[in-house]
Amino acid sequence: MKFIIKNTLFTAIVSELYKICSTKSLLPILSGIKIEANREGIVLTGGNSELFIEKTIPIQINEETVVEVHETGSVVVLSKHFMNLLKKLPDDIEISSDNLQSVLIKSGDIVTRMNGLHAADYPQLPKIEILHSVKLNFNSLKEVIKQTIFAVSKSDAKPVLTGVKMEFGNNKLTCIATDSHRLSRKEIEINFTEASHSIVVPNKSLTELLLLKESSFATVQISIGPNMIVFSTENTNLYSVLIEGNYPNTGSLIPEGFVTEITMDTKELISGIDRACVFSEEWKHNNVHLAVIDNSILKITTNSVGIGTIEEHQRISKVNGNPAMDMTFDGRFLLEALKGIQEEQVTISFGGMMKPAVICPKNDNSYVQLISPLRT
Repeated sequence: MKFIIKNTLFTAIVSELYKICSTKSLLPILSGIKIEANREGIVLTGGNSELFIEKTIPIQINEETVVEVHETGSVVVLSKHFMNLLKKLPDDIEISSDNLQSVLIKSGDIVTRMNGLHAADYPQLPKIEILHSVKLNFNSLKEVIKQTIFAVSKSDAKPVLTGVKMEFGNNKLTCIATDSHRLSRKEIEINFTEASHSIVVPNKSLTELLLLKESSFATVQISIGPNMIVFSTENTNLYSVLIEGNYPNTGSLIPEGFVTEITMDTKELISGIDRACVFSEEWKHNNVHLAVIDNSILKITTNSVGIGTIEEHQRISKVNGNPAMDMTFDGRFLLEALKGIQEEQVTISFGGMMKPAVICPKNDNSYVQLISPLRT
């Protein structure tokens, strides 16, 4: 194997794969990155027990030659040392390996030899039986994930809640995440005419998907198998296992009526909640108190023992129902929910004491969030 490649491009992709390479696997070879040179370009693969990412670097990008392949072949290199070396190399890189798996790396006047591993020992990427498949804009997929993934459970007590439920059906994709204290649900339109289907994708896999760098016009194909999902773009394939188990029925959790409903300026409310969280330490004691006063003002207060209090008044754009509302919420939950809303105004509906508040963009039911209040 022998090829020459642009340093910045190669280092950026190796860096993406290095972050997911396993360091505690029963298979030591998973701590490495598989490098394969063929006549079409370079294929890099990294992963762990839950997901793999395969990145292809074509010979040309935007009509510019970025790779010169002189000899085909493959090898596995230890990701940590390889990554640290690439960051310190100044020029384009020449990489070659022999049958003894010795890897020679040249950059300018710098010559480095590393021990490699046999590529044949690296796990084969799974070949899945595709049950369902759909294509959509990659940015649209990333956005719906961003608007829900923060609500997954951080505890492994209920593994199914550590992932995002993705429902496909009736030409719609619905993503749902909940940790039992809050819920986020976002619905977008897609071209999906097959029978309805739902899966639960691990939080870690979707986080890596969000980190992939693709153009705003890129298309992603989602292929679903019995226990695996593959996200494919032009030069990237992300393979992930699915989480088994019954996801709770969240449809009945969203109340239809309300006692009090207020409409606020989204950016101003985010800034106010953010200020109210200043005294919290590592999100502990992060209670934020909301109250409607004079039928037109939202009072935001927080009290941190030993530090002090913060009080702020913001004008409400519109109040419906009973204006006597007085409840306390987790400030971090409020802040993360509000940051997912891109519209200028947000509507918050309160169903009464100790009932969840419903947060959604004004006049838009495709994005709904629930937050349970705190007992004080």
